[in-house]
Amino acid sequence: MEKYFLPAWMTVQEREEKTALNTPGGEEVMAKLGGKDAGLPFFAFLDAKGDAIVNSMRPVAGKPKPTNIGHPAQPEEVDWFMVMVKKAAPAISPEEAKVLEDWLRNQKK
Repeated sequence: MEKYFLPAWMTVQEREEKTALNTPGGEEVMAKLGGKDAGLPFFAFLDAKGDAIVNSMRPVAGKPKPTNIGHPAQPEEVDWFMVMVKKAAPAISPEEAKVLEDWLRNQKK
């Protein structure tokens, strides 16, 4: 993943005694990236300017709103994650994408 992406983490939605761990402005960034009320984990792939390319909100046929995939474990979640990866890193080779997809599909549940 590091070949194509630079991970950046934010902490949001901590409760009570852990609220000091929240990233200042994190809720606003999450909302700007399409994750308002999405639940956690939520993630998005951004371009070099910080604009969202795609996020973890998967369109679902017959539903008015997309659904957050969270950590991709179910087949439809992995499918959407791979769509995300290919949108955000079009140069990823089929072989590289397959390694990632196989890991996700075979992770221990």
